[in-house]
Amino acid sequence: MEQRALSKTASTTLLTARDISAAPHRNAEEVLRQVPGVTLVQHGSEGKGHQFFIRGFDAIHGADFELTIDGIPINEWSNIHAQGYIDLGFIIPEVLQGVVVTKGPFTLPQGAFAMAGSADYRMGIPFEDRGFRAAYTLGTTNRHRLLASYTPSDGDGQTFAAVEGTHDDGFGESRNLNRITFNGRASLLKLGRSNLSVTALAGYSEFELPGTLRNDDVEEEFVDFYGTYDPLMNGRSTRGLAVVNYEWKKDTDSFELAGYGGYRRLDLLENFTGFLIDPDNGDRRDQFQETVSFGAQATHHLGLVESLTLHSGIGIRGDVFSQTETNVGLSLEKIEARRELTGLQMIIHGIAGFRWSPLDNLEADVGSRLDLVRVNVENALADGTTGEGTNIVVSPRATVMWHPAVLWRLFAAYGRGFRPPEARAYSGFEPDRMGIGDDLFMGGEPQTTVADAFEIGTRWDPSEWIGFSLAAFATFIERESIFDHVSGTNLELNGTRRLGGELVLYSNPLHWLSLSADLTMVDARFVESGNQVPLAPWLVSGIRAIATHNSGFRGGLRMLVVAPRPLPHGAKGATLLMTDATLGYHWRWLRVDLELENLLNLELREGEYHYTSNWRQGQPASQIPVLHTSAGPPLNARLTVGVVF
Repeated sequence: MEQRALSKTASTTLLTARDISAAPHRNAEEVLRQVPGVTLVQHGSEGKGHQFFIRGFDAIHGADFELTIDGIPINEWSNIHAQGYIDLGFIIPEVLQGVVVTKGPFTLPQGAFAMAGSADYRMGIPFEDRGFRAAYTLGTTNRHRLLASYTPSDGDGQTFAAVEGTHDDGFGESRNLNRITFNGRASLLKLGRSNLSVTALAGYSEFELPGTLRNDDVEEEFVDFYGTYDPLMNGRSTRGLAVVNYEWKKDTDSFELAGYGGYRRLDLLENFTGFLIDPDNGDRRDQFQETVSFGAQATHHLGLVESLTLHSGIGIRGDVFSQTETNVGLSLEKIEARRELTGLQMIIHGIAGFRWSPLDNLEADVGSRLDLVRVNVENALADGTTGEGTNIVVSPRATVMWHPAVLWRLFAAYGRGFRPPEARAYSGFEPDRMGIGDDLFMGGEPQTTVADAFEIGTRWDPSEWIGFSLAAFATFIERESIFDHVSGTNLELNGTRRLGGELVLYSNPLHWLSLSADLTMVDARFVESGNQVPLAPWLVSGIRAIATHNSGFRGGLRMLVVAPRPLPHGAKGATLLMTDATLGYHWRWLRVDLELENLLNLELREGEYHYTSNWRQGQPASQIPVLHTSAGPPLNARLTVGVVF
């Protein structure tokens, strides 16, 4: 059980290549649906980034959830659509060897946006797919996907090249997707204990967007459950990333240096409120973001004595960006410019800490990181007015693991996570209208938001075939951030606290069969008002089974239950029940895999929101908020046939 061996906290989760292949996923983000307590919502179409929920956080598109690829930060700071935006359309799932998820900001490498936790994607071709692989996928949504990859069959999977192309009509109106992606890594120089490598990741996609639908309009059959109000909503996404990495290892000592550069472009045309704000022209908004990113980071581990290792590191990440947001009319003509910013933003960090093992059954990681946040912006809509700011945040981190018995471990962890301010906060931009609720944060200069998190827990593995983990956690955040569909921006709200627990049971009754069940409960409330934090689930539960038989058959079953979510203005959502399965047969060079989503063919209200809108042009607009839904997929299937040589 590798996951148990690598745990730094009671709730650390490791997804292996076996876990990833055992559950349906259209893209690299959806593999996180196997993590206990994590829920993903796709309230657009496959080309758009997901919405993340974890431990009572509505992390929006990544504002409170850090994602890295082999340690390189991926969250898009100050993205025009959402702070911390995550879009993994440029990552091919078949080149993932695993994902490590840390719930809470408890380890030194965790950086910006790790308020609720982090996921680090580890790239490489899994063992069983090494060599040359070609595969074709056909889906019931008119999905066609071609994949080709290569890695030396006698290697470790770290030298690879892969390309994929996908077309999908989607499971309803305005969900068309076209995407092409390349992932590659090559070792430039291996000398003794050192290795120099280069990684290149690139992707381009075009997609349609269905938007959200009013529940009352669906009930009155004004629009279909899988339909859309506006067939012109769409998006285009381009991203490229190049990384040069140097590693040196000797016993307990190691040094790693990475430098990277990237390009990002995002275009989105959306409308969440219909004709609410502009009854004549409509409320469509055209968002554009272009960013050139750069960064470098170095880490050093030095073993002083057998029981003490020092950790240190420095790094910088930065973006040169331009972004615009424009209201457009019925014929896509420009009505009004809402935002036009250019700027430079940087975070410089240093980390220092140590790992101490005073006893064979006791290990402690203690340290702190210092982050300096710098933002410079120019607002073209305010005659070139500039804004700037510098923030400093100190983030102490500590984890302790004690083995009171061979099969029993106790854990304790504390950490401070942070979210840098958006560049927009320095531009003087204020939305004309907001619709989220009464817990708005009013006043104060832009600053880095911090969250203090605590966790205690245990893991007990009485035998090779059964075990459990139990964790209790608490998080205190000084400013909440929630996306408001009326203003179309992330709004800062008052301070919140989260108290909860997580239970995971796991069993390997047979060498080829793995079973698990999990339950996460959390009470998330605003400190001053006592109101529930909207949108984030208070209960998430899952059941999973994975079978990998040496006869070549393999399969997986996953059931996820999400309790009704609290929504703004005191509304409640509906229960969400998702059941998926996979079935495959691998024989020598042949691979056949079937993925099934929503086995019960339920009408899934995957994303639920409560705000004011008006989609009936020419009729008076009610100011009363109503329930809105983004539909999850109905029963659908994808069959993949491939060969490996």
